[in-house]
Amino acid sequence: MAQRVGPPGTVRVAISGTSNSLPYANVFWCNLTGGTTATQGALDAWVSSFSTAYTNAFQAHMNVLVNIGQAQATLFQTPPTALHSVHVINLAGTKVGTGISDNSACVVLSWASSVYWRGGKPRTYLPGIVNTDVVNGHTIATAADTEYTSAANSFLTLVNALSATGITQTQLGFVSFFSAKVPRNPPIFFPILAGSVHGRLGSQRRRLGAWLP
Repeated sequence: MAQRVGPPGTVRVAISGTSNSLPYANVFWCNLTGGTTATQGALDAWVSSFSTAYTNAFQAHMNVLVNIGQAQATLFQTPPTALHSVHVINLAGTKVGTGISDNSACVVLSWASSVYWRGGKPRTYLPGIVNTDVVNGHTIATAADTEYTSAANSFLTLVNALSATGITQTQLGFVSFFSAKVPRNPPIFFPILAGSVHGRLGSQRRRLGAWLP
């Protein structure tokens, strides 16, 4: 599927890596004030800072089997112009403990905004959860819930403080491309207001790879 084109001034950032040798990715959207006229150098600097915000917020909550590999960004300017940037991270998680024996298992962060509809809510699926963060085989422990909630909101604060030459303000958010199954023209960016954690252990089945015979 071709990548969807965001509104002018928005940037799509994909943080990718591996969890116990299998790939994972977290995708984010931001709106950049000054983004429509930003230079390549400004985008490169901004992506480097975004990568630092991600690792500062989440690296300590991923076990050592997780490798945070890179950040890949596309900044949409005046159509059809777009800038692209890749920043190598290559850092391992630092959370102490035995990783849960399921590569698809993850903590689900849910992002709140000023809009509401059923389904399609912005979420982030973090790999690298350890056994002691889960009780009853399916529930996030209270202390872990508090830690991940704090990490999510720390990430939001860090990202919203980012700037670079010509990029004066950043808003973490998401882009709505459809309404009632009809494509929006143009798509609309909505800022994120806060992060929270789902109490149930999440799962990303596709992280396990192709079906085996």
